[in-house]
Amino acid sequence: MKLKAGLYIGIAALVIAGGALLAAEGKDAVSQAESRKQGVLEAEQKMIVNEKGPGTIVKINAAAGDSIKHGDILFKVKSAEGAEVDVQSPEDGWISRILVNSGDQVAQGMPVAVVQKNTYYADIYVQEGEIQKLEVDKSIQVRFPYLKRSAQVDGVVASIAAAPQFANLRMTRERGQADLSMFLVRIAVNTNADLLPGMTAEVDLDEIAD
Repeated sequence: MKLKAGLYIGIAALVIAGGALLAAEGKDAVSQAESRKQGVLEAEQKMIVNEKGPGTIVKINAAAGDSIKHGDILFKVKSAEGAEVDVQSPEDGWISRILVNSGDQVAQGMPVAVVQKNTYYADIYVQEGEIQKLEVDKSIQVRFPYLKRSAQVDGVVASIAAAPQFANLRMTRERGQADLSMFLVRIAVNTNADLLPGMTAEVDLDEIAD
């Protein structure tokens, strides 16, 4: 009987110890998951408009997919007086869309094209207790975990703003329920040959010094 009782006690002790270890590992996994913030990589775009007076598109010098530089002449517009006016690119990047055709009448302020800029960004949500680690213009490492060859690039905190939709979010913590304020953080990332809009971007807040 004593032998059986000792065996049962030993098994119980092993079960309790194993459960405690799993719980500790589980908490650690949850902690790591909470520190890793993910967002979707997006391309910054800018609308090009006809800033001069009304006229007619007489020449288009670019097509969708073309690489362009700041100051490149993209369109020529003939005014009602007969003078030709240049519409220039305001940014380096690529032509995403051409919105007009040769011969179209355009008013002042009318959009004529969309440019995809040479910068990407990802938005992440950060809890109030961790937001002090971040500030505008702070450099930050951004990972792209689902690339075949794991990539890590330099990013910069472009903006921080309160996220109203999360203002009254309630989450279960170890000590019970707590109201959490969340912040929307935009991370700017330079373009890279391996990166494409739509990819998952990840920031590990545990790697950032307070």
